[in-house]
Amino acid sequence: MKKLLIKLFSKAGYQIINKSKINFSVSNFQYELITTYANYAPWLQDAAFQNTYSRIKDNTLVDLYRCYELWELTGEIHALNNSVSFLEVGVWKGGTAGIISKRLALLNSAAPFYLADTFTGIVKASEKDDFYNGGEHADTTFETVETLMKDMYGNYKILTGIFPNETAHHIDHNEKFGLCHIDVDVYQSAKDIVDWIWDRLIIGGMIIFDDYGFHTTTGVTIYVNEMKNMSDRVVIYNLNGHAIIIKIK
Repeated sequence: MKKLLIKLFSKAGYQIINKSKINFSVSNFQYELITTYANYAPWLQDAAFQNTYSRIKDNTLVDLYRCYELWELTGEIHALNNSVSFLEVGVWKGGTAGIISKRLALLNSAAPFYLADTFTGIVKASEKDDFYNGGEHADTTFETVETLMKDMYGNYKILTGIFPNETAHHIDHNEKFGLCHIDVDVYQSAKDIVDWIWDRLIIGGMIIFDDYGFHTTTGVTIYVNEMKNMSDRVVIYNLNGHAIIIKIK
């Protein structure tokens, strides 16, 4: 009977999930599958986003909801200051960079956009990271990202190597940033990026952590939680998995 019900619901477009089997702890953090009763879906009527997402979805592990948030926040930062630069660290195959860059292109922006990745996988894994040891997500190349990006936006630069240690010198010391998207999965790498960009971030600028809300990236969760209650920033956990840091002074 149970299998029959699951099959019937599946055919109708529904999924039955036993939440008791996905409630667990990692590094003293509690996890469960998050569901929401919200149903406003503006991405469904955003043709430009839908077209862009269809082009990049095979180049990212990031779901539609986080991609749409990047799309929206790129527009918000452009409206706040249309001359500040953008940075993404942890590019993988370029999908989310494509989202940001296409949004900038449609806004007729000339803002510099820097894409930083080692193209050899994750670096700086430590004892604060439960799942990553280093070298994961190496299944990408500079050429893969370049192929996607060249049709998205003109004013971008790909930085190959560990950021900021090996590649930040390619960015002018006085350059100011409005948005930084961090998708590096581990504590120390995330911290080093924030330490580098914070003084370069404008008031109202944002740092978006792709991987705050996931049990495989506990190091990032630890690091973001360390920033809570700091007087110069607001820390927001969006239940799509993002953590958003807004600089307020």
